[in-house]
Amino acid sequence: MPVGSVQAVESAEEGFALPPDAPLPFLELESPPPDGPPGEPSAKSGEAAVEALLRAGALCLEGKAEAMVTPPVHKNSFRLAGYSWEGQTQLLGKLGGTPRYGMLACSGSLRVLPVTRHMGIREALNKLDAAMVARGLRIAHEAARGVLGLDSPRIALAGMNPHAGEEGAFGDEEARILIPGMDKAREEWGFETEGPAVPDVVFREAADGKWDVVVALYHDQAFIPLRMLDRAQAHTVLVGSPILRTSPMHGPACDLAGTGRADCEPFAHAVKKAMGYVHLPCFSSPTRETATSS
Repeated sequence: MPVGSVQAVESAEEGFALPPDAPLPFLELESPPPDGPPGEPSAKSGEAAVEALLRAGALCLEGKAEAMVTPPVHKNSFRLAGYSWEGQTQLLGKLGGTPRYGMLACSGSLRVLPVTRHMGIREALNKLDAAMVARGLRIAHEAARGVLGLDSPRIALAGMNPHAGEEGAFGDEEARILIPGMDKAREEWGFETEGPAVPDVVFREAADGKWDVVVALYHDQAFIPLRMLDRAQAHTVLVGSPILRTSPMHGPACDLAGTGRADCEPFAHAVKKAMGYVHLPCFSSPTRETATSS
């Protein structure tokens, strides 16, 4: 089969029934194709991305597919198309119909769950309260038990301020927001969490194996340490949802669109991780038993 050979199919079932050496099957979208330069955010790109996400998510929920793997999407394309979702995690989380969901980002021994995701840092820090922190801790503990298969996960909450506030010398958010959030998670659900931990130490400790998951407070606190590690062996997984979705841990690389220089290894790694997660009970859906393996 020639490299890059593809063929249109009418349904997922038709695509899954093809032999392994057949051209790669794809489902046509109803959205009009983008007509701008490659890599340029546009409303049409956003419409196509949303349609693809919704259709793939529906296939998973209906048991016609066991997992979905998403490439990165330019968030501005969502907005140009008129959608208010902050990203793919929020869209798929709500599609899954579960009360809480999150994004577990993994690279080697370092696994991080951000409490807030794609929003401005000022907005993220202003939104954080004890209830939101407790909810993030609950998602992290449940994900560690479900996705990582750990009975007693070691989970640490990163502090917000330098030196985790150093007893109020550099801010009171640790005492006013984070510790009450940890107390709430322990009292209501029995989840014990260490912290608030010094942010510029805890991620190194986790990468060395001391912690199973670090709960970060905002996007860049989570992803800067992750991106210092091997990008080809990094992925994110949607947790708290019946939809099994993985994704490579990189952005849309608009500058590489159409050049033929994009690296496929991170996406291939995300596919392999999805295949490994398929049989976990936490990703079961009401119709999973009828699904065709992807």
